[in-house]
Amino acid sequence: MTAKSQYLIISAMCAIFSALTTTILMYGPSAAIPEAFEATQALHSNTLHTYKNWILFFHPQFAFIAALGAAAILYNKAPAYTAIGILYLAVWALTEMTQQAYLIDALNQIWRPAYLAADAADKAQWRTIIEGLVGITDTLYFVLIYGFGLGSLVFGLAFLKQGGFAQAIGALTSLIGFMSLAAFTYYYAGVAPLGSIINGWYGWIYGPLQIGVRLALGIWLWRQATLYKRPDPL
Repeated sequence: MTAKSQYLIISAMCAIFSALTTTILMYGPSAAIPEAFEATQALHSNTLHTYKNWILFFHPQFAFIAALGAAAILYNKAPAYTAIGILYLAVWALTEMTQQAYLIDALNQIWRPAYLAADAADKAQWRTIIEGLVGITDTLYFVLIYGFGLGSLVFGLAFLKQGGFAQAIGALTSLIGFMSLAAFTYYYAGVAPLGSIINGWYGWIYGPLQIGVRLALGIWLWRQATLYKRPDPL
């Protein structure tokens, strides 16, 4: 088995893992969020509340490794689309990891325990810090959804340069990217008419489609790996 075949198999496994993590994130159980601020801070010790942050930390790593494996194949026929797509997918992956690191570490391991342990005089400052995190995580989401949208759109175009099964993956990946950019426009540019479309997309279509595309990518990468099992003759 060649080194390229081994890497493609690893990438295929990561694509499947990314489908699994997407499934858990979309359909896995979540802890109820109390209305009271004080009670919400106690969620830092609730595994049912924090486990999705950990999954979201690892999820983009799986997806990006899978994308790198695909890029090793796609670059020959679509170098520009592949390079630009990988660039923006890297922006997405690193930003989403950073966003979740804030929630895992700063919020749930430092600020919430500090707030609960503080006396009445100090609670106000901790509450201000905790409430200010909303602005930080939303700003990171601004970057990550843009990176994910543009990266997916362009990377999908690279798949369209291939044949057969890869073209279906490309078309659906570009659709996901386009809709992510539409969501970015709705959320941050205030394009209100997109609201019902975006809500319907994420409510009914995105989850099953994204899971299916990531599984399909894993299958395609595994098939590609079989083409490189034997080393080239000397």
